[in-house]
Amino acid sequence: MRRYACALVALTLAIASAGCGSGKGQNVSKSEIGSSKPYAELHWGVTNFAGPIDLLQTIEPSMASAEELAVLNLMEYEQSGKVKLGVASSVEQPNSTTYVYQLKPEKFSNGKPLTAADVVFSLKRNLGPVWTKGYWEDVASITARGDSTVVIKLKRPSAIWEYVLAATGQVLEEAQVERVGKALGTPGNLPIGTGPWKLDSYQPESSIQLSRNPYWTGSPARAAKVTVSLFKTEASMGLALRSGAIDGMFAYSPKIFAGIPGIRQLRAPGDFVTYAAMNTSRPPFNDIHVRRAVAYAADVNGMISSDYPASSAIASASIVPVSLFAGLGSTSQVSAMLGALPKYHFDLAAAKRELAKSAYPHGFTMKIQVPALYSIDVSDAEILISDLAKIGVKAKLQEIQPDEESRLGSESSKLVTMEVSQTGSVYEDPEGIFASLLPASQIGPPGSGLNIAAYRNAEVEKLEAEELEILNSSKRLQLIGKMLEAVGAELPYVPLYVADGLGAVSDKYVYPTFGVLESILTPWALDVKLAS
Repeated sequence: MRRYACALVALTLAIASAGCGSGKGQNVSKSEIGSSKPYAELHWGVTNFAGPIDLLQTIEPSMASAEELAVLNLMEYEQSGKVKLGVASSVEQPNSTTYVYQLKPEKFSNGKPLTAADVVFSLKRNLGPVWTKGYWEDVASITARGDSTVVIKLKRPSAIWEYVLAATGQVLEEAQVERVGKALGTPGNLPIGTGPWKLDSYQPESSIQLSRNPYWTGSPARAAKVTVSLFKTEASMGLALRSGAIDGMFAYSPKIFAGIPGIRQLRAPGDFVTYAAMNTSRPPFNDIHVRRAVAYAADVNGMISSDYPASSAIASASIVPVSLFAGLGSTSQVSAMLGALPKYHFDLAAAKRELAKSAYPHGFTMKIQVPALYSIDVSDAEILISDLAKIGVKAKLQEIQPDEESRLGSESSKLVTMEVSQTGSVYEDPEGIFASLLPASQIGPPGSGLNIAAYRNAEVEKLEAEELEILNSSKRLQLIGKMLEAVGAELPYVPLYVADGLGAVSDKYVYPTFGVLESILTPWALDVKLAS
């Protein structure tokens, strides 16, 4: 399934930059199930975002963390990243391109019954002039069959369709969306869904207030209210956690949050990769020898040891985290595929030799752009700048503020040179990475998670289109290996490392199901319980 944009990867960026802490906080054991008692209010902290509370308009993990408490999808994610039933009570697939969903007898938070018409209307929103259009371009039709059945037909088979629905298949009340129009998600016009809580108020740059949905029929919503506080910096969020103003948070830097007393640290495997992206469409990075020199000058182990405690980050053999290959082959098959890819270990002598072969044998001056919000990205860029200086390349750090990204997007061919950043996958599948970093149609600005390397390779795109229609896992793995081999040889992206995701919660609570996808694409607060 081809896509015009994969902006959903931006939803994982805040968590992706979290890394893993090593302070005195206690890791939550899955055996610690907590109390079943209800409690008055949960206070949670997330990074600030600009825009309405509506996934189709605001592509931010912090916004999604709040909206997903009130708005469920047709299908939902489990903590493991697998897909389960959401608003749907069952799903059948009579053939490779047809899906039939039976709906649960649910009500929206205003008491009105959920109908197939609401679901069809909600899903068709993805076909309009929105960033999700590319995800849904292979949808042939979405129709209602009575009041409780929805039928979706695809133009061709898709290996990732279940993930598309779990990530973008939100279900809203049709009447409300039609009534408020473009004001959806603004204060006073908050989305109405079927989730365990309902959205009560939204104060931009301050907080989001939710309360229990009286019509919720799922597992108990123990917190009567949830307050999601918005913070402009990691440091201010850390102070709020330390003071007890918030009970927990997603995504944090180990350097800032290590050792806060009375805090349980939450840790989960990360499906994201830190990389160095080079704009292959302009000098000096249109020179393969320059890109190879950068790859050899990247001290990945130095970055890991500087930013992370032991065993919480590993060097990555490709732009795809190894965990995303789990469903495509055995450990030995995946290892053999990754082992055959081009390798660029830290070697300054090799970096100098490559630079000598380039059009810039005596070095050059450049900027390395970094999303300013994430301190670990800044730290990694500083380490790379130090090592590049040793081979004659003078690099200067340029921190990109969130409000600059749209401007850079319109001028990316002029302004983007090189970026150190992270991107994640909202699929338990390599396609979650490919769709953001490889297609030429997705060239985007720093911090967007898109193809900022301006990488164009017709053969790679052909292979991607082919593997997406193959339902045989081993055949997909072979094609993906060919893609990664080509990308590794051309080096638009230098894969650096994969790190665990982090969260934190007061020791008054337990949160045993914490996961990267779970925390941004499910009603996660259902699993935050009072400690036993």
